[in-house]
Amino acid sequence: MNKSRLTSQEITEHLTPPPGITIPPYSARRDRVYRTSLLVFTIFLAVVGVGYELPMKWIGTVGHVGASVSLLVAGWTFLVWLSNWRWLVRSLVLAGAVVSFFPSLSVLSWAFTLGASAIMAAKETHCFHFWAGRVIPWYALGVGLSLLVGLDHSVEGVLWLGMAGLWAALMAGRLKLPLFVID
Repeated sequence: MNKSRLTSQEITEHLTPPPGITIPPYSARRDRVYRTSLLVFTIFLAVVGVGYELPMKWIGTVGHVGASVSLLVAGWTFLVWLSNWRWLVRSLVLAGAVVSFFPSLSVLSWAFTLGASAIMAAKETHCFHFWAGRVIPWYALGVGLSLLVGLDHSVEGVLWLGMAGLWAALMAGRLKLPLFVID
């Protein structure tokens, strides 16, 4: 079976909670908000990369805050069956967004934001077999470690642009799927 193309039946199976799991309704509007916020997140990751490449710190700061806030929206509309995971992602994105407004704590904010994005990418890949989602968690770990090491700005810029490229690839696949609705 070609894992990159799911059948309608496979999509329906993924939208059916396991026995004993109840989930609040999930509307097509909520799925649109989720997808749009992940697209905005992807764009802001590219803005961060451009900020590093120029180097213009204020562009990177705007990109950082924008990425964190857009991922907060995505995290709040994130569809996952297990409430523990849903609340873990929500906690991480909330912490990342709040801390992003304090530039001196940017590494901590990125830790929360990259951690949440890695979980979201892994979940998308678990359900829909996107190749980029297998790479994003490890790549996010590498980017996070590079922030701790303090690499040259041009190297950091390339890493952030790479992260944006991976998310763009994942989103290209996600946008091909029908909007999800759970009554």
